[in-house]
Amino acid sequence: MISNNLDLTEEEKLELLPSKQETIIKNRIGWSITTLKKAKYVESKKWGSVNITEEGFKAHKENPDIELDDLMKIPEVYDWFKGEPKKSHHPEPGESTPEEEIDEAYKKINDSLADQILENILNNDSIFFERLVVDLLLKMGYGEFRPDAGRATSPTNDGGIDGIINEDILGLDKIAIQAKRYDKSNKVGTPLLQSFVGALMGKGVSKGVFITTSSFTRGAIEYAKNQSIILIDGDKLADLMIEYNVGTFTSHTYEIKRIDSDYFNLGE
Repeated sequence: MISNNLDLTEEEKLELLPSKQETIIKNRIGWSITTLKKAKYVESKKWGSVNITEEGFKAHKENPDIELDDLMKIPEVYDWFKGEPKKSHHPEPGESTPEEEIDEAYKKINDSLADQILENILNNDSIFFERLVVDLLLKMGYGEFRPDAGRATSPTNDGGIDGIINEDILGLDKIAIQAKRYDKSNKVGTPLLQSFVGALMGKGVSKGVFITTSSFTRGAIEYAKNQSIILIDGDKLADLMIEYNVGTFTSHTYEIKRIDSDYFNLGE
């Protein structure tokens, strides 16, 4: 274990974050792996496994003692670590309020979680992904009338449709789903959307949702505007899964307290 290699005492291994919900060593290892992934020095090809990439081996050979300052020289790491420039400034330029710092940290945590979500989807098969998107739409409130309102279609005979959601209890109004588990570099183009629209007409379905782990070409986005289909790319998919707790759960909860001025003004 890494904690053993670091010669940590048993007390240090068990030391918790201020939230008391995770050990410090586990939290730091997790963030170290995330940062190294941003640098493309490591990758995860399956759940619970981290492998050094060719770039990682090369970097380690050149510098066996890689530190955060070294990683910050990589544009992708720097941009992710620093986050987007703030849109507004307070009295002293460059200073942030504690609330702003919390918001920035929250965004960074969710960005990292989104990357992990897409990585885990790509490490599963297409059948898993098709079931996942049906689960997500059900969690979002579509087909909430009964447990079997949503289903994935047979992989051998889906007719260009990967799932069906019944919006009403009789199944008179349906939403068709197409799910493409693509790498980020493989964008969904107009021809795939045209095929999906054709499949909708063939099934007598008027509405559809096309979901991908990658993104859509500009032509595909323009085409979809004139059709009864909604496009969800990888970034939006991950955001929705976080929002509706599909494949995620809440690990930490913090409450920020403020003065109740009404209470302190009771005596006036």
